[in-house]
Amino acid sequence: MQNDALDAGVRPGGLRSKQDIKILICYIISKTRAGLSPDTIEKALVRAELVNYFESSDCMSDLIKNGNINVIDGVCELTQSGMEVASLLEMSLPPSVRDRAVQVTLELFEQERRERENTVNITRCDNGYNVECKVLGGAAGDLLSLSINVADSRQASLIKENFLKNPEIIYKSNIALLTGNWDFAKDTLESMEKEKRPTEP
Repeated sequence: MQNDALDAGVRPGGLRSKQDIKILICYIISKTRAGLSPDTIEKALVRAELVNYFESSDCMSDLIKNGNINVIDGVCELTQSGMEVASLLEMSLPPSVRDRAVQVTLELFEQERRERENTVNITRCDNGYNVECKVLGGAAGDLLSLSINVADSRQASLIKENFLKNPEIIYKSNIALLTGNWDFAKDTLESMEKEKRPTEP
């Protein structure tokens, strides 16, 4: 396969052919069915270090322009020709590339969903940083709103990262502690511990 794609920022084993990149984009859409935006797919490929940023964006534009992908309400949908590309040519891609692309895309999609449904605002104040975390509840109002003061930006960023990683567990643990439901609190803490453990082979 001709190496006609830029490879800056691409890990060994990544894609250096525009045709392969286009196949991979179609493959991701066909396998995830998660309502992905073009931006999410492009970011995921770059995050996985499988594709150069400029090539990812360029190949996505080509697929849309050539009628392989339709973007409806911001969501990518394969046309018949796009489905044929994904089904007929997916085996030309290494399994490691296919699996990593799908995994990272779904992880990014889930991260973006959490960030839409939950917010963290960091503001500098006289004695450090104020971190305001919210679990949004739609028209019913916020399900949880808490504000924490920390000494430096590193701590503030760490709180933001961990809150957005597990907003459901943080919400449940606060409810359990504030209502004095110690059995529920114990179950919540145990579920956090399980998430930290490495997956058994």
